[in-house]
Amino acid sequence: MDWISPAQIIMLPEERELHAHEHHQLVIGLKGQSEFEISGESSVISSGRVGVIPSHQQHSFSSLYQSEILVLNFPQYFQDEELASRVNALFINPGYYQLDAQIQNLIQLLVCEIQANLDDHLLSRACSDTIITLLHRHLIDENSERKQNRLNSDVIDNFITQHIGTKITVAQLASTVFLGESQFYAIFKQEFGKSPHQYIIEKRIDYAKLLLIKSNLSIGDIAQQTGFANQSAFSHAFVKYKGRSPSKYRYAHFIRN
Repeated sequence: MDWISPAQIIMLPEERELHAHEHHQLVIGLKGQSEFEISGESSVISSGRVGVIPSHQQHSFSSLYQSEILVLNFPQYFQDEELASRVNALFINPGYYQLDAQIQNLIQLLVCEIQANLDDHLLSRACSDTIITLLHRHLIDENSERKQNRLNSDVIDNFITQHIGTKITVAQLASTVFLGESQFYAIFKQEFGKSPHQYIIEKRIDYAKLLLIKSNLSIGDIAQQTGFANQSAFSHAFVKYKGRSPSKYRYAHFIRN
């Protein structure tokens, strides 16, 4: 097989008829828009959008508006077994993915290095391998039947516990497990069966329950210590999740004990 560049940044011509090649290929939108067809499935490739083209898969494209893409080429076989495993896992099926902001920013930095050193093939290969590692780690394979837990619940719970009295954002939780916000949100709902916001509220309510039965703090003080905006918001959330008001919950506990 003829030598192919591991990474290329190209402006797409207006149109290319259906074709295939012996190597795997990723196309990542950088600027503008283009329409791709991979194995009969069409999608618009714009900034942050990825097309996965396994070897020998028929595909075509047409530039819609000043389309600039990053093309990554991968042979079917590698001497590095770990790299081969990651490449083969990503190219099991053709398809399209949207990258989160964190990965897009990292790729843009690598693109800048490639553009500044167009003849440095070692750098091109290093950037290509870095990107394939990022995609292998972060992309959710929608065709996989095996779902793995990718989030460390202990890390997430520890962060919430340490910041229980303050506002906690999805972006903050995502940063604890080194994921972009949108990617974290999607994986969190898949693994926990609820949104991060609902999970945080439940943790606040659980802590409030302890304070109600183990302290003499007023309802207002407990609301403040558990991160609610005010006593009214706390009481509303407590009734929603526990079926009774904080004061009735406290009273019932003392009656039983």
